[in-house]
Amino acid sequence: MGRFTHGRVLPMSPYIIANPSQAARYLLEGRTLVCLIRHGQTDWNQIKRLQGRENVPLNEVGHAQAVGVSRLIEGTKNNGVSFAAVCTSPLSRAVDTAEYISSSIGLEKPHILDSLIERDYGSLSGLTLSERKRLYPGGEKQAGNVESVPAAASRMLNAIDDMLEVSDRRTVIGVTHGGLINAGFSRLTSGEIGTGKTLTVNCGVSCIAAGIGEPIPLAYNLQNENAAIYITKILLSGAEI
Repeated sequence: MGRFTHGRVLPMSPYIIANPSQAARYLLEGRTLVCLIRHGQTDWNQIKRLQGRENVPLNEVGHAQAVGVSRLIEGTKNNGVSFAAVCTSPLSRAVDTAEYISSSIGLEKPHILDSLIERDYGSLSGLTLSERKRLYPGGEKQAGNVESVPAAASRMLNAIDDMLEVSDRRTVIGVTHGGLINAGFSRLTSGEIGTGKTLTVNCGVSCIAAGIGEPIPLAYNLQNENAAIYITKILLSGAEI
């Protein structure tokens, strides 16, 4: 998996921060496994138009991605992993992704949490990359009405607390957005992963151990079967998830 590197083109590599046996030890100490999943693709994702809190629906590819990740999660359940709840951002692209997942593992409709909503990009929202460079060459600072990375990171940690409450501190899935996941991981990895360094893929899976002190990042942006393999190996390493 990836190392902590970055360049002009931000990498979308998966990162293993704690191997499955290390992750299992964190959970055996009383923490809970929290799986954060980015929603499936939208037309705006495809053309790199910044979505923010605009309610842009999944496109055909996004629906297929959501079905795919739901089958991966279903596979981990068949291997013995038990998910107590699925939570989601209120935006439709996240809700629809979450509904595929919750249905695949036999849970009720996902719990909608406002704390899981995407970063507010203010005046930048709705602009393509070229439009942002032309209208706001100074980026987020020039726009001036963008939710800061530290503020989004704090909200991500609050969202984790909200998910633990919904799941009664048992294994939980949260379907959310790239900007929020990146802000949270930037804080938890002291800026090595996340905002300004890496990008998440649609339906990428990131894992955190939470519930005692500050959350511990386990894995970031796991893709396809690698996500199911990682989660299953945590179970096989002795953790109760």
